[in-house]
Amino acid sequence: MVAHKSADPLFAALAHASRRQLLTLLSAGTQSAPALARKLNMSRASVLGHLDALGEAGWVDVTDEGSGDALYSKRPQAEQQFLAECAALQAPADPGASDVLDVQAAAWAREWPAEDVNVYLIGQRLLRLSAHIDRALKGAAASQGILAAELLLLDALLISGPPYTQSPTQLQKPLAMTLGGITKCVSRLEQMGLVERRPDPADGRGILVRMKPKARKILENILREGTYGTDWVASSHMAPERRATLSSLLRELQLYADAEAVRRSQERT
Repeated sequence: MVAHKSADPLFAALAHASRRQLLTLLSAGTQSAPALARKLNMSRASVLGHLDALGEAGWVDVTDEGSGDALYSKRPQAEQQFLAECAALQAPADPGASDVLDVQAAAWAREWPAEDVNVYLIGQRLLRLSAHIDRALKGAAASQGILAAELLLLDALLISGPPYTQSPTQLQKPLAMTLGGITKCVSRLEQMGLVERRPDPADGRGILVRMKPKARKILENILREGTYGTDWVASSHMAPERRATLSSLLRELQLYADAEAVRRSQERT
């Protein structure tokens, strides 16, 4: 905690663009305020004000040899500390370290000692991850001018394979949406020229929804432009074998959850 607090002034001093420019110039060597003012086309008073702020933050040293203007130089130690702080901010968290949910779970376990605390933790972590996934989905969709539900519908059509055509009823299972919600999404996507509706030859009253090539381009844009959410990036940091294990475990958990949902639904009927 001490290291982060002592580095705060270093970061705060860089909030002003002129101070960043001054540090860039000082990287070339010691210089006087008048020389810096000429290079930046600024008044000497403004330069001195920024230099004072950089000095207070620990970025620059000043020497006065008594023969004229003071000379300013960038402190190498400050830059080293700044870069170390940046590296620390980018470093991934230690998976083995306790976090706020572990502390929360320990308190929960004290109240319910007969229960398995991991069941509680699984739910809490999935809840936290679902927030990341929801933001990621909305962000990726918005980058292409569509809604999250519409992106999911296009993805469902894509994975159905050529000719990328499904009935609204077929789309219900992968999307877990009502027919009314699917119809609303299809209408919007049709207006944007991303899908088209055709009569279902197997059902005179039914329709089929077909994805158009323009829609596939949207899905390609998301991958090519790297419009990935925090959940995607987080998974990419895991070793491939651990990703496979996690995927398998989540599948098992989903199957149990689906089966329990069916059982409860049958009990109500």
